[in-house]
Amino acid sequence: MKALACFATLLLALTACGPAEPAGDGTADPSGPEESAAVEGTIRVALGDIEGVETLNLLIALERVRERGIDVELTEFAEEDLAAEAVLGGQADVTLGAPYAVIQETGAPIRLICQLQTARFFAIVDAAAYPDWQALDGEPFAVHSRGSTTEAMALLVQQEEGIEFSEISYVSGAEVRATALLQGNVQATFLDIPAWNFVQEEAPDQFHELPLPDVAATDEAFVANTAWLAENQEVAQVLLEETLNTWNAIIEDPNFVVEERERLGLAEDLEPELEEQIVPYYEQASEEGVFTTDCGGEEAARTDFEFYGLVGQVEGDPATLNVDDFWDLAPSEAALETVGQ
Repeated sequence: MKALACFATLLLALTACGPAEPAGDGTADPSGPEESAAVEGTIRVALGDIEGVETLNLLIALERVRERGIDVELTEFAEEDLAAEAVLGGQADVTLGAPYAVIQETGAPIRLICQLQTARFFAIVDAAAYPDWQALDGEPFAVHSRGSTTEAMALLVQQEEGIEFSEISYVSGAEVRATALLQGNVQATFLDIPAWNFVQEEAPDQFHELPLPDVAATDEAFVANTAWLAENQEVAQVLLEETLNTWNAIIEDPNFVVEERERLGLAEDLEPELEEQIVPYYEQASEEGVFTTDCGGEEAARTDFEFYGLVGQVEGDPATLNVDDFWDLAPSEAALETVGQ
């Protein structure tokens, strides 16, 4: 937790400077959103991940926001904490994550506004070296980033299994961690659906999956700067409308992702072996309930309080914590009225 405390201190310093001034009824039809009342504005999105199979749905949603007349600026960062710093420093308006500890420890002017995905990942390890969790006692384990859901799960595993990793290292991007596994640079990590499927195809007998606690916590949520939210409620609503429309369309037919990717010209440099994983990933993710179609709301917040409280990233009695201290529910409530949930 020392690293997290240092990160929180850095974010507190950034908030002291204050955020910069913000720059000046959709459907799931693959041809694009239906014409709606024009909404002017800009949304600067900081993505703390690399473009890949699991980010295609987000890229599609952002393009559909552009089609609604909003200027969308997307900047990719190597890590989630760098993307969060951009939002806190005023260089971006919205990022993805679940930064409960940062909000609570620093009073950071950011709020979760919509749960996008629940935690669904796999603990993948070298089968010969680590037959069970006990074999990982005193061994290193790789997660996505500081403060991420994968880090929280790693800490929960330590508690549940009575073990302690020698080191929790940070390797951003599931595809990057999958490649590191195959190259022998990492022997134990968390992977998402497409990355795990890829590893099994490349080395079917070398790795296996260890059991994880059943947790329905937030894996990814939209997190927005509160100053930007105050001035851009309509823009935030459109962002959530098109995201929910995209998620619903994918659940109805996972081929929607392939069709929209082609129509919009997205992720054109995706490797062929990963392209083959697009439909299987979205089929499996939809079946397992990964994609949240109602933004989660207060129920998601309460679930997160329990989960992140177990690993010390949220302090206090989960039953008495104030949802408004971490979430702004107004944009999702407005979006859901339009989307029809």
